[in-house]
Amino acid sequence: MRAVAAVGATAILILVSEVWVYAAGAEDAIKPGQWKLFWTVVDPKMQKPPPETPLPPSMRWGPEGMITSVCLPEAKLKPGHVRRRLDMPSRGSLGKGSCDMDTTTDATTATRSELANCAWSSGATSRVEVVLHFHGDTLDGTATNRFSLPNRPPTEHLSGVKGRYLGPCDAK
Repeated sequence: MRAVAAVGATAILILVSEVWVYAAGAEDAIKPGQWKLFWTVVDPKMQKPPPETPLPPSMRWGPEGMITSVCLPEAKLKPGHVRRRLDMPSRGSLGKGSCDMDTTTDATTATRSELANCAWSSGATSRVEVVLHFHGDTLDGTATNRFSLPNRPPTEHLSGVKGRYLGPCDAK
């Protein structure tokens, strides 16, 4: 069961890194382009995912935690508040999921907050809160993951987030 919890927590980190770029952003405070993000595992109970855990191609695990590269295209950076629903493909033992996303960006403080409430076909639920502070070519922040499996006590994991601007998005 510990492996399921580790996979669940990992799936939530993957979810956060995949979806935070698709909501609102401040045009003047957040640079459009390619960003490298370092999700540092602060919680010692959160472990590296098992080798069979599928990771997106843009993601890998390093000594400090998860490392991913994301593109923030200018077309997706809109000031304000955005709500949307996201359907997730099957994530191993979690099954398929659906998340309600709520993102707010404050251009005056260059802060972006994301909240994701997710439910999975396995009965698992998760709530992810991410707060990012942009500082020109760098960013820092925190991610709090609350995860619950049926018939198990809920868990909470805290991750630090650091990032750096790499340049324009790769042409695809």
